[in-house]
Amino acid sequence: MTLIMNDWPESQLAPAWVTIGKFDSVHLGHQKLIEELIEHAKADNVQSIVLTFWPHPKVYFDQKTEDFILNNRDEKRALLIKTGVDRILCLPFNQQLAEMTAEEFLSKLNRLVPLKGLLVGERFALGKDKGGTGKALQDICDRLGFPCIHIPPVLLDGEVVSSQRIRRELDAGRVDCVARLLGRPYSLSGNVAPGNKLGSKLGFPTANLYFDVQRKLPRFGVYATRVELEGKTYQGVTSVGVRPTFQDGNFPSVETLLLDFNQDIYGKLMTVNFVKYLRDEVKYDQIQDLIDQIEQDKIDARRALSHGF
Repeated sequence: MTLIMNDWPESQLAPAWVTIGKFDSVHLGHQKLIEELIEHAKADNVQSIVLTFWPHPKVYFDQKTEDFILNNRDEKRALLIKTGVDRILCLPFNQQLAEMTAEEFLSKLNRLVPLKGLLVGERFALGKDKGGTGKALQDICDRLGFPCIHIPPVLLDGEVVSSQRIRRELDAGRVDCVARLLGRPYSLSGNVAPGNKLGSKLGFPTANLYFDVQRKLPRFGVYATRVELEGKTYQGVTSVGVRPTFQDGNFPSVETLLLDFNQDIYGKLMTVNFVKYLRDEVKYDQIQDLIDQIEQDKIDARRALSHGF
């Protein structure tokens, strides 16, 4: 069972191997890092600890209030628990933490969690002005008396797996590539919101998703999706965008047509898993053209989902 702490420990914990990072998305590279962390901890018969931060440091520094993070806090916690790590230590990222040098941070951590070792990625940077990198970080760990191991990045198609790359692929609508980088589909979760019932008026009742505005959205367009609802999975067609045909405004919506489904689900929790990009968002001059396109979208989504994408 994974134990969770949301601030510095109030008293000293047992010795542990620790990794530190933002872990936004918990992608294949993060998973490999944590896997090796757990192996080192088991070999030394100590705990494994993932130390992370909330909010995301970039959100704190740049005041990124929308369309950036790849997981909200609860999602990140759930994904880290799935790795099997013994403990998650999530520190509140604030000005005090931002002002700490790498040596100050690791010294404090080592007092509260006697470190058997630190395991980080090759590109890892810690502390004020990112002073704890490479050899500088190694020297700090040597002075404090524990090993520091840098793990090479995971490559996919010859390129490093990273959160930055995932954001870039989402901007391009390549959700099938994102799924390979994550080891699972990219998803958005939230409660189903009452909408203006435009879809129902066209004969296609849709579910609008309440989503965290800080969450990164895929490129505006239409996607084949798998939708989790009340323990069941349904095929879906999901539109991400501003509904240009109806000129609904600039704030994006995530609107899903569930295939072979006709129930009232307002207020219920729904998870939309993005499987395949189908087409761009288009403004139609004639409503019938939109209706015809939605019928085609249903056909295209069924085809994409049946092929196992």
